[in-house]
Amino acid sequence: MKNNKMKSKKNRMAVLAVMGLCGTTVLAGCGTNTGVSNSLASSGSATGGSNQASAIGVTVPYAQLVAKTKAEGTVHGFGMPANWANLGNMWSSFQKKYGINTLYQAEGNMSSGQELQAFQSEKNHPIGDVGDIGISFGPTAVQMGVTAPFKNKYWNQIPNNLKDSNGNWAAAYYGVTAFEVNTNKVKNVPTTWADLLKPQYRGMIGFADPRQAAVSLDAVIAAAYAFGGSVNNIEPGLQFFAKLKKSGNWTGANYSTAAMQTGQVAIGITWNYLAEADQKQFAGNPPIKVVVPSDGVVAGPYVEVVNKYAPHPYAARLLNTYLFSNAGQISYAEGGAYPVRLPYLHLPSTVHLPKLNMSAVHFLSGNLSSVQNQIISQWGTQVLGQ
Repeated sequence: MKNNKMKSKKNRMAVLAVMGLCGTTVLAGCGTNTGVSNSLASSGSATGGSNQASAIGVTVPYAQLVAKTKAEGTVHGFGMPANWANLGNMWSSFQKKYGINTLYQAEGNMSSGQELQAFQSEKNHPIGDVGDIGISFGPTAVQMGVTAPFKNKYWNQIPNNLKDSNGNWAAAYYGVTAFEVNTNKVKNVPTTWADLLKPQYRGMIGFADPRQAAVSLDAVIAAAYAFGGSVNNIEPGLQFFAKLKKSGNWTGANYSTAAMQTGQVAIGITWNYLAEADQKQFAGNPPIKVVVPSDGVVAGPYVEVVNKYAPHPYAARLLNTYLFSNAGQISYAEGGAYPVRLPYLHLPSTVHLPKLNMSAVHFLSGNLSSVQNQIISQWGTQVLGQ
């Protein structure tokens, strides 16, 4: 099971200011797989996708979308695994509502960079219709020329700073950094970054490589804030993880669902909605508590894009519309993610999103390439001692 949004080091970060409702500049897409799925080489696709896509306008009447989608019969998603932010429920609900085939599992673990590279390399024989990517990759996708502008019927309810003005991408949801805690193994649950340094947590912590995982890069920034730093001064975050490694609390173990379930890792640092997905999946075996640290939190939105060369261009746009609909947005919330249209929703009483201390949630803006470069250059020597 893939639990971190990853990024190929060859992909350059783009710039986006994210303020107001939520935000951070994020590195990558849904999966952790650093290689493109082998199924891409053998998957078939509809013909004429690029020609159809170029002929469709930025807005399409809903009735036309539905009729054309049913004629196409299929929609294929990249970087959208079932275990991520309740996307499995979204896929099944969409398929049931519109009666078309959905393909997403094989390519669900692609990173943002891999999704965009696939869109570009497969343009003459397109396969994927839609992608889910870290927000910093939105401008990159536009620069690569692989997005089809589309403004769904909910466009005006998406904050301006969370969407491309021309319709090339828009953020659908976000999560916050959190601790996933196995309470069978951890009796005193940590509530702050500082708590993680306590000797009682020796050998218990799992954390993905921030040189590859967006959630982990954001966690380094969050830790920096917790110890007096900022996005412009991540040295305190690097120092914290160096101490965590030296203390033996973090041995270098990677966070994953499997590691949490087997007890190899007792405290994982991840997105809140991935921790909540594990909590539901484990069903008490082991019991999981999800904690948003009180002393430093970073929020990370993800954006939806329609492939310019989509083989099923109307289905791609209908799926995009569904992701921003009340049903799609509530589905995110049911998975523990914060939907971007939250002010317009009436969530079921069974949905309980973590309450955030907004003074501890940092909305990042600007070019984070310097942060990324600093982590790439210093993580091995300063933190891992390599």
